[in-house]
Amino acid sequence: MTRARLLSLLVALVSATGLVATGCATLPSSSSPQVIDTFAPSSPDLSVPTPVPDQEPDLLVRDFIKAAAIADQRHAAARQFLTPEAAEQWDDSAETTIVLRADLSAEGGRSADRAEYTLRGEKVGTLDPGGIFRDDTGQVEVTIGLTRADGQWRIDELPPGVVIERTEFFSTYAQRELFFLSGSADSLVPDPRWTAADRTDLGYSLVNLLATGPRPALDGAVLSRVPDSVSVRPTESADDGDQPGTTIDFTGLPVLSSQATTQFAAQVVWTLARSDVPGPYRLERDGAPLDERYAEGWTTEDVRDFDPYPPVEPMRHALTAADGLVRLDAGGARPADGPWSAVRGGRSAAMSYDGRTVAVVAGDAQTGPRRLMVGALDAEPVEAISARTVAGPTFHPVDGRVWALVDGSRLVRIGVGGDDPSIQEMDARPILELGSGVSDLRIDRSGARMAVVADGKVFIGALSDETGQPLAGSFRQIGRTLGETVTSVAWRDRSTVVVGRDTAEAPVVTISVDGAITEPLSQRNISGPVTDVAAAGREVYAVDQRSLLRLDTAAETSDRYWREINGLAAIRAEPVVAG
Repeated sequence: MTRARLLSLLVALVSATGLVATGCATLPSSSSPQVIDTFAPSSPDLSVPTPVPDQEPDLLVRDFIKAAAIADQRHAAARQFLTPEAAEQWDDSAETTIVLRADLSAEGGRSADRAEYTLRGEKVGTLDPGGIFRDDTGQVEVTIGLTRADGQWRIDELPPGVVIERTEFFSTYAQRELFFLSGSADSLVPDPRWTAADRTDLGYSLVNLLATGPRPALDGAVLSRVPDSVSVRPTESADDGDQPGTTIDFTGLPVLSSQATTQFAAQVVWTLARSDVPGPYRLERDGAPLDERYAEGWTTEDVRDFDPYPPVEPMRHALTAADGLVRLDAGGARPADGPWSAVRGGRSAAMSYDGRTVAVVAGDAQTGPRRLMVGALDAEPVEAISARTVAGPTFHPVDGRVWALVDGSRLVRIGVGGDDPSIQEMDARPILELGSGVSDLRIDRSGARMAVVADGKVFIGALSDETGQPLAGSFRQIGRTLGETVTSVAWRDRSTVVVGRDTAEAPVVTISVDGAITEPLSQRNISGPVTDVAAAGREVYAVDQRSLLRLDTAAETSDRYWREINGLAAIRAEPVVAG
């Protein structure tokens, strides 16, 4: 199933067409119209427009716009609508602009052999030549000139780049994921890219994209064992067509150590596997196996330690204001019977990835000081910081330290262990520049990215692979159509965040890290505003006006509703998950 499904747009869902989505995109069938639109390819069988004899110029331009969504062979389908000279000169490699709808007007006038149209549209995103989507807004205005050639209208003037409507974009493009190494080189970081949906050379094109390196926002945050000197070529073996799987032959690849070979294979194998390129994957260097142990091909099992989407257990703890930390099991909630049960006034919490350490923000009064408590799950909590406000906490997956933004200005990371937690001041400027009111922050499972909520908006940025500091210039807003309604954020997995909102409609939404895909989750049995969210495996958790709820996102659509947790019904509680 492709993960390319939709582009978020701030319009009302008022027709069945607007609710169409392939695969996993879901909206509750019993809900009222929402503020988030859901779009996907309208048909798997795409008809390629071609010039029609004696076609009127405005209709020809409209068919050209549709054909421009097909990027194969340097937009060969679209070039049919151009004069030979314009077809040769048109620079289609510049930025691709995606618009909500292309409106045409003949403001330039029309004569017997000359016509000029102005294309206007509301920008919803751009796509650069590397397949990087950028959530964007604004107005687009393009002038297109036509002339009669051999009695037929053809385009002879148009600016560089491509403008396509969103419906054609989703009919012809699919989202894939490249994978790069985290700073510790033992984990993979997804880098979503948009490529032609039906490419026959998908494996080769993805590996060549890997060699170009990560998107600019990840520069300095990730590593790669696929050097830019490498290229791939189709296998010349006559028998390869009879072998199952895929052969990728690399040229320009230096000799790698055993560890670097495994890391290289992890990047390539998971990139191909997640895009449904068939395995096993025979990785070769100049016609010879990259590693003789895998001459018959690599599989994801051979690089299972690098699984970018490892299985995650459901939430095992929750935090209550009156009873501190409570334990969750099949029977519901029960007292944890440990030192953390005595922590009163709990407001937010996080668990380390090994499940051994807890961080809790507590404070009894609505406007009183906040205490950040840290420590082992079976040991006495230790107060690390007292402040007016605390955004977080969140655990780093590699070093196990706790991060928080305190008093709206100080970004700290706290080493847990011993009698006195160690506190290190971090560079908060890349985060503070996002807005005056930072209310939440979360580090992802790879340790390469951070999600931040500032002034009701959500941002995704990167952490340095050397210092761990937030990287200036790497933070970009996603989910722009949500306005300033976001209250909290959590990582659903390495490529998707879940956000809570202070609205009654679509109070919980998921967004892809590149901002291209937005999905409202079920609205059944949940009442916004939502003040906190979390995720663990197939379950998403939210705190609404009444209590802590959980949603099984893998359940049948008819059964996908928010449920209270036994023992916590009508009790104010906060989710406690890893991260």
